[in-house]
Amino acid sequence: MNGNKNIIILSEKIGLYHVLTKCFAPKYRICRYGHDEWGRKSRELPVLQKDTILFVIETENETLDTLHQIKKIRLGAFAGLILVVSDAEDRERQIREKVSFIHAGADEYLAYPQTQEEILVSIEALVRRCEKKGFFSVKVGGSSISIIPQKREVLLEGKTIAFTKLEFKILKYLILHLNQVVPHKELYEAVWGKEYLKDDENIMAHIHRIRKKMGDDLGKPKYIQNIYGIGYLMEGE
Repeated sequence: MNGNKNIIILSEKIGLYHVLTKCFAPKYRICRYGHDEWGRKSRELPVLQKDTILFVIETENETLDTLHQIKKIRLGAFAGLILVVSDAEDRERQIREKVSFIHAGADEYLAYPQTQEEILVSIEALVRRCEKKGFFSVKVGGSSISIIPQKREVLLEGKTIAFTKLEFKILKYLILHLNQVVPHKELYEAVWGKEYLKDDENIMAHIHRIRKKMGDDLGKPKYIQNIYGIGYLMEGE
C-alpha cells in the first residue's frame, strides 16, 4: 500500500480526522467530507471508491441518512470496508443501528462512549484486513469461486474463466451481496451506472452468458438463482 490510497471520513467533526491523519499519513490519503458536501460528490463516487480502502461514517442522529450513504457506496460495487461510528448512547438504538447498518453493507459498527484510542485500534484492524485483501473467495453450489478485482479475474475451482467487463461486474456484485436477493433495479444501476428502465432482458442475457461460461445447468442453475419477479441470488459461504 502507498499514499495513493484513500481513507475517507464522512463526518461534520474533525477530531477523528486529525487522529487518523496523525496515525496513517503519509501512507494513506485521509479525506474528510461533511455530509452535505459528500452528497454533492455523488458523481465522483466511482473514482473515489476505486482508490479507497476504507470509509468511516460518523452518524449524528440520522439513521436513515447513514443507511442511504452505506447503500450508495455499496451500489457502486465498492469492495473495501465500511466502518460506522455512532453517537448513539441508548442501548436499544445501538442494537437497531448495528443490525440495520450491517445488513445494508457496513463491515463494523462502533458506538460511543468509546475512547478515540479504542476506535483507532478498530480502524487499524480494518486497515490490516484491507491490506491483505488482494482477492476474496466464496463457496457457492459446492464450488470454490475466487475473484481478484485488480486483475478482473475469476477462478472457478482454480480454473480461470474469461468474462467481459460487464459480466465480471455482475458476478462480483452478486458475490459481494452473497445470500442477499439483489433486485433487477439495484443490479442494473450498480453495474451499468444508469437509471433503471426495466431493461430486464439485457440483464438476463448477461446472466445467461455467465452461467454458460461457468458450465452451469441453464435449466436448474446452482450458482446464480432466479428470484421470480424480483432479481437474483447467490447462496454460499
